[in-house]
Amino acid sequence: MLFRKFFVLWGLLAFLLLPLNLAEAALPRVAVVPFDNQSARKGTSDMEGIIEQIRSNVEVDIVQTGKFDPLTRTQLKQLLDEIKLDQTALIDPATAAKYGKMVGAQYLVLGTVTGLSNKGGEMIAHLSLRMIEVETARIYLAGRGSGSSKGDVETALEKAADEALNGKRGMLTMMRNK
Repeated sequence: MLFRKFFVLWGLLAFLLLPLNLAEAALPRVAVVPFDNQSARKGTSDMEGIIEQIRSNVEVDIVQTGKFDPLTRTQLKQLLDEIKLDQTALIDPATAAKYGKMVGAQYLVLGTVTGLSNKGGEMIAHLSLRMIEVETARIYLAGRGSGSSKGDVETALEKAADEALNGKRGMLTMMRNK
């Protein structure tokens, strides 16, 4: 009798905890792909490194919302290898979505540095972000931001990314309001 009660209690406990484990596993998968640089400042390894750092920071901020699960490094590498074969994937949501499906992502985040300028020693950066729903290839969320810094490209881009994510009309702000 005691043995039976133990199994019933254990089964009930497992049943109650099961939804918690499913909820964790049910987070949509997201990949933040390399940002496109459409500014006049292109091609230098320093610039590419700075933009990659900004992309990485955006990825961390999105994952820290607790609403998304990032692709594993292997899945992200597979996605990036596919995208390298078709450079339009970085700017074309439909093509990017096709590759996202291949690696199991539900959402892709595309970023574009739309402008970098130096006015009177002040660096001004503009960045747009789009979260693409892979299944439909439609833009799920979008945000854009601008940032400035005295001669520092990285700080200007960091400020632009923060505004594109968390500003009044930022991507994560819009997500919280949905």
